Amino acid sequence: MLDDLRARIVEADEITLEFDGKLHVHLDVKAGEDLPLVEAKLAELGNGMFSQIGRGATPNHPFSHRVSALVTI
Repeated sequence: MLDDLRARIVEADEITLEFDGKLHVHLDVKAGEDLPLVEAKLAELGNGMFSQIGRGATPNHPFSHRVSALVTI
């Protein structure tokens, strides 16, 4: 999944997964103007695999932006 996301969403500088009882994907983006594009691409991938797409802060990277989503497999 990570390789596919990296290949399709080249605007993301870093892509990570987090599991806290549910699987989440985080895409860190430097250019704020790329956020709508990243959100749109994520929504189109995986036949609805990514839901609850939203923006948030990027821990320890004040000049980056984060797009996160719930991953349903």
